[in-house]
Amino acid sequence: MRESIAVTGIGVVSAFGVSRATFCDGLLRGVSGISGITRFDATRCRTQVLASVTGFDATRWISPMKLRRMDQTGSFALVAVQEALADAAMPATVPGRTGVVLGTYTAGGQTSYEYLEGLHRGGPSGAPALLFHSTVGNAAASLAAMEFSLRGPNVTVSQKEASGLAAVADAVHLLREGRAEVVVAGGVDAAFDVFFRVHDRFNVMSPGAPGTAVSCPFDRRRNGFVMGEGAFALVMARPDALAPSQRIYGHVLGVGTAGATVALNAWPDDSRSIARVMQLAIDDAGLQPDDIDVVFAAANSTPQLDRVEAEALAALFTPATLVTSVKGSIGECGAAGAASCAAALLCAELGQVPPVAGLLAADDCAATLNLARAATPWPGPNVLVNSIGSGGSLVSVVMRAGAASGA
Repeated sequence: MRESIAVTGIGVVSAFGVSRATFCDGLLRGVSGISGITRFDATRCRTQVLASVTGFDATRWISPMKLRRMDQTGSFALVAVQEALADAAMPATVPGRTGVVLGTYTAGGQTSYEYLEGLHRGGPSGAPALLFHSTVGNAAASLAAMEFSLRGPNVTVSQKEASGLAAVADAVHLLREGRAEVVVAGGVDAAFDVFFRVHDRFNVMSPGAPGTAVSCPFDRRRNGFVMGEGAFALVMARPDALAPSQRIYGHVLGVGTAGATVALNAWPDDSRSIARVMQLAIDDAGLQPDDIDVVFAAANSTPQLDRVEAEALAALFTPATLVTSVKGSIGECGAAGAASCAAALLCAELGQVPPVAGLLAADDCAATLNLARAATPWPGPNVLVNSIGSGGSLVSVVMRAGAASGA
């Protein structure tokens, strides 16, 4: 078994607000954060709903002068990282030994669109110079590093929907290799007009207006995902970087990363690739499949993805393993894998597994799975989190929840 990595702080910006407590409450009650779109006009779109961040006033954390120079992704990231660092209350570390790894699908996109639109309409003088440095995908991680003096490794991971969990996996590697003592890792995404319309044109999202579109992982009614957004940050540390009194939510025991051979933008169509990446993470943790108590699945209400992942879960685990997914509540985005990690550790502390929001009648493909249909007593400490990107990126992370989880 490789060295375990402690998680000692969590920051959340979600469809349930900027609060760990409201995030857990929404998940455990099985409610949906999906609503109509107010940020841009989607009335002519096939899909008219979004799991938007709520209760977010960036000026509570960031000065207006700084906000002028960053997009929504940057402000989400700064707030989530700040909340995670405050929650961790880390002791002083050696300068240059605290890093940041953020996964994102959307960072730089909105600003690039606005910048290029201004350039094309008004020439060089029409391009908004204040936004230029936010046109790159690594802007959110860089902003966080500068704001909080995180002078260690600075990495941005972009593997579409798998980005956030891939960032957690990369942070584990950095810490195990001794390249940092502490890493703030997670995911951040902010939905914007063009990004949403492209997905709408591909007909990959659940169609309909508020009250008609559904996000119901593993349900027979599923007809596409609902887009989400938010930021989820974990303060991860080597055991020797922690103070004796340090709060610990749990430990990351193992990670697995792989790829599936699929068409461009397609979901995996062979369950064996998903089973393989889960087994890699379990092996890295020094465990067996029967040791896994809870799985936070990547299932996002897409017909093919849910079916293939259900087949992989049924092949690897016994019916005793409880399975859930957070995406019926917060939608699908590049931060969703990090959200699942945060949800697992926070809900484990409360002793309950959140239900699969929107699940009414499980599809035949998931008939043998032990799906969480209501908030369920937490069955044991070992958790596996899956994240799957359209295009074939596969990531699995195994954690053990609880303060004594590193043993």
